[in-house]
Amino acid sequence: MTKKVLPWLLLFLGILPMLGCATIMTGSSQKVGFQSDPSGATVTVFDSDGQQIADGTTPITIPLKKGASYFQAAKYRVVFELPGRQKKEIWLSGSLEGGWYIAGNLLIGGIIGWLIVDPLSGAMWNLTPSNVNERLDPSVSAIDGGLRVVLASQVPPGLLVKAIPLNGEN
Repeated sequence: MTKKVLPWLLLFLGILPMLGCATIMTGSSQKVGFQSDPSGATVTVFDSDGQQIADGTTPITIPLKKGASYFQAAKYRVVFELPGRQKKEIWLSGSLEGGWYIAGNLLIGGIIGWLIVDPLSGAMWNLTPSNVNERLDPSVSAIDGGLRVVLASQVPPGLLVKAIPLNGEN
């Protein structure tokens, strides 16, 4: 009897990792595109623990894991930097990828896909946004290569009203 059961047991154990529908269809990683205006900015990606996990220069596509741990979506902090431009930070986070995770496991993966395979692989999540395009504004101190000092007579009257004198006088 053992000789008849063993092949079936080995077959079941062999296909067990493939019983999560989201894992099969979308995988545990997602390619995220990063662009900037202007291009050529340095992009640095940090995980939720603050550890740097990737970097590059825009435009670039970086594969990121969708799950952080069992039933927990990944979350990333992304920093864009370019000399003469203001630094920009954004967050990427995972949201439930309902299609393959719910419907696929209902039809194919079953309880094993819902509760074990897809949550462990992280495939049940979808990182948003999947394409990031950030506009990097000029840095205030980088206009004309540095800080600009002007006389009060050179400032438009509407802007001068908002100015605060350094000596505390009006």
